Amino acid sequence: MAKQLPKQLQSSVNWMKSNTLIVVFSAIIVVVPVGAYFAADAFSSGVRGATDAKARTYSSVSSALNASVDLPMPGGESVRLEGLPNESTVAEFKKILTEAVTDSESVYAAATARNRGNPKHEAVVDPSVFPNYAKNFGDADRSRVQFARALGKRYEALLKSVNAGSPPSGDSVVSKVEGAEKRIKADQGVDSLEKITDAAKRKEAQEKLLKERLGAYGEEAKRISIYASMSAFGVPGEDDPAIATPLKDLKETDAQDRLLYDLQWQYWIASDVLRAFAAANGGSGNSVLKNPVKRLISLRVLPMEVAASSASSGEAASMGGGDPSADASAAAADGSVPPADGSAAAPTAAAPFRQPLIENTAEAVRDFSKRLTGRVSNPIYDVRLAEVVFVADTAKLPLIFSELADQNFMTVTNVKVGPADQFAAARLGYLYGAEPVSEVTATLETVWFREWTAVHMPAVLRTALGIQPKPPEADPAADASTEASGS
Repeated sequence: MAKQLPKQLQSSVNWMKSNTLIVVFSAIIVVVPVGAYFAADAFSSGVRGATDAKARTYSSVSSALNASVDLPMPGGESVRLEGLPNESTVAEFKKILTEAVTDSESVYAAATARNRGNPKHEAVVDPSVFPNYAKNFGDADRSRVQFARALGKRYEALLKSVNAGSPPSGDSVVSKVEGAEKRIKADQGVDSLEKITDAAKRKEAQEKLLKERLGAYGEEAKRISIYASMSAFGVPGEDDPAIATPLKDLKETDAQDRLLYDLQWQYWIASDVLRAFAAANGGSGNSVLKNPVKRLISLRVLPMEVAASSASSGEAASMGGGDPSADASAAAADGSVPPADGSAAAPTAAAPFRQPLIENTAEAVRDFSKRLTGRVSNPIYDVRLAEVVFVADTAKLPLIFSELADQNFMTVTNVKVGPADQFAAARLGYLYGAEPVSEVTATLETVWFREWTAVHMPAVLRTALGIQPKPPEADPAADASTEASGS
C-alpha cells in the first residue's frame, strides 16, 4: 500500500496537476533568467576575447604603419623610412645599397690611384734587392749599399725635375771677385785697393767687387727655380755608418729592413712636397727671384704612428704630445717601426712573395685628440707627419698652402711664420728677389693607402702593422712564384 502524503502537500500536488501550464510557465520564469545570466556571461567572455585580439592586431598594425625605420647608408647618415616597409621599398633600398657600394668602390679605387702619385711612386730598387732579398748577412749588406746608392740617385733626379740648385761654390765666387779686383788694381796702378787714395774711387771699387759677387749669385738664381739640395733631406749615403757598417746579428737584419723602407717612404713624401712647390712656382722654368717658393731649408719626416702588432685601428707612438700606451711599440730612432715582439727572424732564403690582405671595408676611426683632422693610422691607411722649413714670398703663402693640399692627400696642420733676413741670406749666396719673404715651418699630414704601400713593405713591418698575407688560393702571384721556384 502506497504511503500517503501529508494533506498540505497532497493538496499542493493536486493543485499543480490541475494547473499544469501555470506551474510550467512559472518554472520557465524562474529558470530562464538564471540560465540566461550564465549563458550571457559565457557569450560576453568570448566576444570580449575576440574583440581584444582584434584590438591588439589593429594596434600592432597601426603601430607598424606609424613606426619609422632607420635604414643604414654606407659612408653617410641613415635614412628614416616612415611606415611599414613593403616589397617595393625593400627592392628600392637594395638598389640604393648596390649603387652606394659601387660608388664606394669607385671612390676607393680613385683615391688609391691618386695616392700612388702622378708620376707613380715606385720602389727605389728592384724587389729582389729589397725587400725580397735572401735573408743572409752577405745579401743583406749588399742590398743596403745598393739601396742607398739608388736612393741618392732618386733624390738627385727629383731635385733636377724641379730645377733645384744651390748658390755657386765659394771657390767660383772668389775666383770671379779676385779677377775683378785684379782688373781694378791694374786700372788704378796699385797693388792693393787700400792704396787707392781717392775715397770716391776706393768706394767705387768696393761697390764693383760687391756687384761682381752678387752677380755671380744672381746668375745662378736666374738659372734655377728653387734653392734645394740633398742636405735638406738628411739622406744617408752609401758611406754613412748606418749603411756601410756590416751587420753583426740577426736582429740587425730586421732593423735594416725597417730603416730602408722608412727611407723609401721619406722619399715618396719628399717628392710630393717638392712637386707641390713646383706647382706653386708655375713649373720649373721660372727664376727663383720671381717664384713664390724660394728655398727648401729642411724636410724631416717624423716617426711613424702605429699600433702594436694589431689589425685594429689606433696609434700607439705619439709625435705631438701624450705618452704611448703601455702595450704599444715605440717608434725606433730612425723613424721606423719595431717588430711586435722585439724578436728577429733568422736569416733564411727568400720566401715566395705574398700579396697583402687589406680589409678596405674596415672603419677608419678618427681621433681628434691627435690633431684637427682626426686622422690616425688604421687598417686601410697610414698617417705620416712631416715638418718642412722653407722660405717663400709672404704674399703668396695662401697659394703655396693650396698647392700642398692639392698634392696627394696632404693637409697643413700647423704653421709658424717669421721674417727672413734677406741680407744675411745674400751673404751666403741666397738671393730671394725684391718682394718681402718669410721663413715658414709647416707640419704636413700625409696619408698612405696600404693597398699599394704594403706591397713594398718588408715582412717585419707588415707583422708590426698587423697586415696579413692573402691566402694562397687568393693570391695567384704566390702560386706562380712557388711554381717558378720549384721548376
